[in-house]
Amino acid sequence: MTMSNGFQFKQFFIQHDKCAMKVNTDGILLGAMAQVKNVQQILDLGTGSGLIAIMLAQRTSGNCQITALEVEKSAYQQAVENAKSSEWANRITVLQGDVMQQQFEQKFDLIVSNPPYFEDSLAARSEARDLARSVNTSNHFDWLQQAKNWLAENGRITMILPTEAAEKLILQSPEIGLCCTEQWHIYTKVGKTAKRQIVSFSEKKTACEQKVLIIYDLNNHYTAEFKQLTQDFYLNF
Repeated sequence: MTMSNGFQFKQFFIQHDKCAMKVNTDGILLGAMAQVKNVQQILDLGTGSGLIAIMLAQRTSGNCQITALEVEKSAYQQAVENAKSSEWANRITVLQGDVMQQQFEQKFDLIVSNPPYFEDSLAARSEARDLARSVNTSNHFDWLQQAKNWLAENGRITMILPTEAAEKLILQSPEIGLCCTEQWHIYTKVGKTAKRQIVSFSEKKTACEQKVLIIYDLNNHYTAEFKQLTQDFYLNF
């Protein structure tokens, strides 16, 4: 349920009035669909409001620790507040920092990101929004390469991206010893082209599993598959 300052989920509330990028379907899909089996350490790159980190906390056991990284000051502060007010505050650590300059000693079993879309710096309504929407001096491949540095053995990196950006990243990934192991094609509606993909990478050389999710049926109702994926989060499911 959307409110003026945020979004109410079944088990938590996300304030996003200070964040350039609001709660949206992309973040919810990634938070609901990233594979968390046997995961002990999670890293969320560009956490924004902290939505994905908190969703993953809800989906994982009490011994799973989640680290969330955000560069923009207001979003970072709001992510801290959202994490603290959730029932998983003791398992979520929010840090302020740039993905390309950050250093971690530990390794992560799962690294997730709903990264900036644009590889060229584009004019935006505010500096904060520009920072959230534009990769500026880096790009998705740089983020993937950086994430690999922090990846545990048998770990995976999962991102939600526009289709074109995802396809490009899949082609680039072997250059750094990564392989796309899972590729979700996200369709807003039957008959439309897929605008988003959720792609997972690991060091394992395995065939890429192809999957499809359709959000709305022909009658503009949520599909059963989408409801099943998000029923633990949306109030109206």
